Amino acid sequence: MYFKDHEYESYDQHRKDDNKRDCGYHKKENHKKSRHYENCVADVLEAILAAQKKADKDNSCHTSCKQSIVDLLGEEKKVKKNTIPFILYCGCDPYKGTGVTTYHCHSKKTKFKCVNSFIFKVKDIEKECAVLELLVFKSDLKQSNDHGEKCHSKEGHSACGQIDHKEVEDLTGTGICITVDLSCFCSITCLPAIHLRH
Repeated sequence: MYFKDHEYESYDQHRKDDNKRDCGYHKKENHKKSRHYENCVADVLEAILAAQKKADKDNSCHTSCKQSIVDLLGEEKKVKKNTIPFILYCGCDPYKGTGVTTYHCHSKKTKFKCVNSFIFKVKDIEKECAVLELLVFKSDLKQSNDHGEKCHSKEGHSACGQIDHKEVEDLTGTGICITVDLSCFCSITCLPAIHLRH
């Protein structure tokens, strides 16, 4: 296309305005629901969510904290779910809680044992602090009666390493609780609601 100078300037300005509108950076003056989106993750996610809700009314997650709460409260089966296990994150990394218990293995002496877990159950909240119980899988707590030297739990080096391919019914409470400052965490992943046996 060939434009005269003043025509090109007008065309170029319209093209820039269209690009701004397409990118979500342009605020429409007469539309109450439109917003001015900056280069901010929260604003962009809000725009994406609004668009997804318009495109698909069923925009819910199969696994999420909201879904786990709905499952826990809406359970009508004989064995009721009583726990929503979760993983917390410090920055980009899952938080590994460490607690201490005592045990008797193949001697009469009481010994200390550190227990690490990425999975928690909330027991209490007071102001900015929470009491969390460490949850582990029974398969990781196997005690070997054949070898006296083995009387401890296996340690998971990552959240997925601890969870992957484990049976849901195997998740159990340890009775070991830690107190954490909730302001230290930036995100949470909820596991599906379960019936937790102790």
